[in-house]
Amino acid sequence: MKLDKLSELSNKEIKNFIETTPLYTWKEFKKTNRTSLQIDEIDSFCKTCDQIRPFHDMRPRGSGAGMAIQPLSSGTTNFYFTCVSCKKEYLLCNVEQVIDNQTIKIQKFGELPRKAIDRDKLLKKFFSNDSDNYEKAVVCLSHGYGVAAFAYFRRIIENNIIKLLDMIQEDSSSLANSQEIKEALDNLRKESPMSNKIEIANNALPEYLKPDGLNPLGRLYKILSEGVHNLNDQECLSRANIVQECLKFLISELSTRKTNSDRFKKLVGSLN
Repeated sequence: MKLDKLSELSNKEIKNFIETTPLYTWKEFKKTNRTSLQIDEIDSFCKTCDQIRPFHDMRPRGSGAGMAIQPLSSGTTNFYFTCVSCKKEYLLCNVEQVIDNQTIKIQKFGELPRKAIDRDKLLKKFFSNDSDNYEKAVVCLSHGYGVAAFAYFRRIIENNIIKLLDMIQEDSSSLANSQEIKEALDNLRKESPMSNKIEIANNALPEYLKPDGLNPLGRLYKILSEGVHNLNDQECLSRANIVQECLKFLISELSTRKTNSDRFKKLVGSLN
């Protein structure tokens, strides 16, 4: 990545890295005049407190008086944070850093306790007939295996895209432009080049499913058109996350509207 596009490795960036980055996923930053990666605080879920809490590094540190200050060098850094509320739960994190003249690259290679793998309830229900692939996709995603996660999510889209199109058509049937949307959805069901499907997908969604003009369905078809072998692991990881977020948004919005619509019909019907 070009140097001008890299962020500086600040305490905020290190905090975000520890809190959110999967194991074995490299992050690259501009080199700064740091002497260590150590930070004082992160936020994490505490099992004892049963909520997100501040975790502090409570280890005693020497003053370093009389010792020459050394710049950060390639090697490893160990983090140990304890919940400030209960003082029982902890987070241990091992990080490898690689330093060159201009950049600092870091990756986590160990973490205790292991983070629970997030499985979105709506997606899990939607992919109930494809649960094996979904399980493999989220496991690969949580461990930073980008190529594998992307490959599994592509397979999931291919297996479930018609089901998703059916949900969109059912939900948009009462809209003024429902016929236009129906024709676009019908075209997406036909065998045709993927480049055509990307363009058609832009007309296949009602406006409420396109926040700020962004089209999650078109993005899904665009990702389907990309070859896994042309992308590196980090690029695949990014696309796998995009796939999951697009699917979450579409399925969540469609499910919520259906639930609210059914509840409204039932409520109004009971007034007769």
